[in-house]
Amino acid sequence: MKYLLLMAACAVAAALGAQSVTYYPSTAGGYQVAQHDVTIPSGGNFSLPGGVDWDTGGELYYYDGDAHTIQRYDTLLNQPASSALYNVPNPVFGPYVDDIEFDPNISTDLFFLESGAQLIYKLRRSGLDTLDTTFGTNGVLASSMLPMYPYDLAFDGFSRLFCIGGVAGASPINGVYFVDRNSLAITQVVDLLTPAGTDASGPITFDSSGNLYVFLPPQYPQVYPLRIVRFSKASLDNAIAASVPLTVADGTMVVDAGANFPNGGRADFHLEAGHDVLYYTAPDGSIYRWDTASSGYTQFAFAAAPVGTDVNYPSAISFEQAGGFGPYSGSGTRLAVMMITRDASYAVQQSSLCIFNATAAPGAVNSLAITDVPANIVNGVPFRCEIELRDAGNALLPNEIGGVDVQILSGTGTLSGTTYRVTAGGVAVFDDLVLTGGSGSVILRFTLSGSSIVVDTSAVAINGSSGGGGGSSSSSGSGGCSTGSGSGSWMLALGLLAMLGVAIRFRRARA
Repeated sequence: MKYLLLMAACAVAAALGAQSVTYYPSTAGGYQVAQHDVTIPSGGNFSLPGGVDWDTGGELYYYDGDAHTIQRYDTLLNQPASSALYNVPNPVFGPYVDDIEFDPNISTDLFFLESGAQLIYKLRRSGLDTLDTTFGTNGVLASSMLPMYPYDLAFDGFSRLFCIGGVAGASPINGVYFVDRNSLAITQVVDLLTPAGTDASGPITFDSSGNLYVFLPPQYPQVYPLRIVRFSKASLDNAIAASVPLTVADGTMVVDAGANFPNGGRADFHLEAGHDVLYYTAPDGSIYRWDTASSGYTQFAFAAAPVGTDVNYPSAISFEQAGGFGPYSGSGTRLAVMMITRDASYAVQQSSLCIFNATAAPGAVNSLAITDVPANIVNGVPFRCEIELRDAGNALLPNEIGGVDVQILSGTGTLSGTTYRVTAGGVAVFDDLVLTGGSGSVILRFTLSGSSIVVDTSAVAINGSSGGGGGSSSSSGSGGCSTGSGSGSWMLALGLLAMLGVAIRFRRARA
């Protein structure tokens, strides 16, 4: 019924002209973004674009809501491919592709959700833009009708496929399901209704260890507070083996209601410098990053305000499957986000693929110099280090900006805190580093991201044991790690979101 009313509203609404929107006018330092407008429909169109993913070869695919197609975007020619991969069937209410995911181990296979007909599809390619007609029905396999409205798909690091979906109303359903990649049959592995769960479906994603993160949105139509619950890989394995669903109580609430976070529309993990970093889209499309090791939150990209009474919001986010993504690293890894503009009647005015990549390291830097390092470190107590960018004459480069990473070169223990800093005035300040589980002494290595320039401390004593606190500089050696999470204040991020005052149109389980 809700679909019929919305479609009727679209039919009678006067279509606005296509808006020219620059979705991301600013990004975090060390990154650049290219925007590619992929469809600007004329008139009302309720079938919004949704779903973006990269295949293992770096080809980008998306759902074109105007043409109702799964389409490749040619990043070399900066235009959609001349032919679509697949025309999505049109059910009663029009196709709605919520998410698409490539199998990370079978490069030909693409899965997508179509919540208009409550189906999971599997496509098998024979080429970039062609289907293998020997598979399924002309290259296509569709599931039986699902008992819920699917919202999101995600592979874990072990090539297992999961989806989330639900049904709101008097007899609600909401859960995470294990998907058989061959038959597309589903088995519920998490019940998100109990205890103290929600009947609204949010995104799901996995860290590099196979732990599942589930976004629990607030009850509709509220925007706050978002909760995020983590389920360990071991508990998920047991639920699959025993066919007994977990509940919210079996997970760890890594973001609780007290934090008063706003809804998150889409999310994706990326492994950076050994840290699992979660990127997710806020209600207005701004992108935030959370380093699970340091618990550091930063605003990665600021989204522009909508034009007039229009609404901008994100429908998808996806990383290429491998490679670094550190600021000023020059890494080739890309992040794709689909952004949409619609009017009050849900007529799409613009949709664009926004592709982010890291800029190169500053070329004038010849070496790094340690200007502040403690003589000893106490386990569990924060300590501070300062690193300067120097030119060939060993002079400070106050106008150069680069990313500096720190890792343990030798010694025992785990280093946490913000282990990646972008320089200001040519200086990288690490003021919240914490060592745990260390003994004896430790040597730290600082690396200029995107280069082979490193500097190592001498042995720093732990818990007062013997060891010096000086440093030795070098402009050669291992390139080290390439990225990590920047520092920042999440409360400041919340303040920025509150000032924007844009309510999310968060896709939920529908009655």
